[in-house]
Amino acid sequence: MTAALAALALLLQAQSLEVPLGLPVTIDYSIPQGLEPLPLETTGDFAILDQTGDSVTIVPLSLDTLDLPPMRALSGSVELEFPPPLVTVSRTMPDTSWTVTVFTSPIAMGIPPGFPRDYLEQHAFWEKWGSAPSRTWILLLVLALVLIAACLLFWLKRRKAEDGGEAQPGTKAGPSCLDEVLALLDSAAFARGNWLEYYRDIDKLLRETVAFRFGVSNRALTWNQIARQLGSDRQGRKFIEDSRELTGEITLQRYAGWGGSRDRARRFTDMLLEIRKEWHRK
Repeated sequence: MTAALAALALLLQAQSLEVPLGLPVTIDYSIPQGLEPLPLETTGDFAILDQTGDSVTIVPLSLDTLDLPPMRALSGSVELEFPPPLVTVSRTMPDTSWTVTVFTSPIAMGIPPGFPRDYLEQHAFWEKWGSAPSRTWILLLVLALVLIAACLLFWLKRRKAEDGGEAQPGTKAGPSCLDEVLALLDSAAFARGNWLEYYRDIDKLLRETVAFRFGVSNRALTWNQIARQLGSDRQGRKFIEDSRELTGEITLQRYAGWGGSRDRARRFTDMLLEIRKEWHRK
């Protein structure tokens, strides 16, 4: 009985299976009926998913031939071992057929014969051109232009000095700045009672005094903004205090249409006249 079972096991060992790598496959050990198969022991070459009798579902984890362990079976009190079938694991990708060709030797470099200087001289085009021309004339030309510009500027300043200087808004001093204020009383705006235009002229003359005395010449600033700029200076604070009533009247007349009379306008004109006497001078 034992000899017959051993011969049968050798016959089963001759069977061969080819299975794919990483996919479940069922291996049948073909143990004869009447024998009780024991659980199969796993190895690192495969993983066991299920075992039913002598049929085992495994997942191959290595290439080439799997090293499957034998399966033990009991026949009464006798324990027998049955060798595993021959299982060959096929590759999921074929082997490459690409081969690297051998490089030619020696490699053609395309360098002409002789020393480097023999063919470098053929490309030395700068030697035919000669040395670069001098750039001294550019420096002389720049210096001449600067000298001419300086002479012209000096002549213009001297001409203006001889003519009494260039007239600039807000730089008049003495009687002329007072005459501008008195001229308001003879203006058409005063005669017609157009107080919006009249106080616009007063605002212009007062701003010229601010520009002349304190250098604040931005006409876009409100009187509140001008007061904040002059507040850091003692003289500026005194000017703002002296002209506070006049600037308040200018604001009411120009932006609120406050209206008025010739006596009221004359009073604020006299106030502008006193401010210019005090502040429109260096």
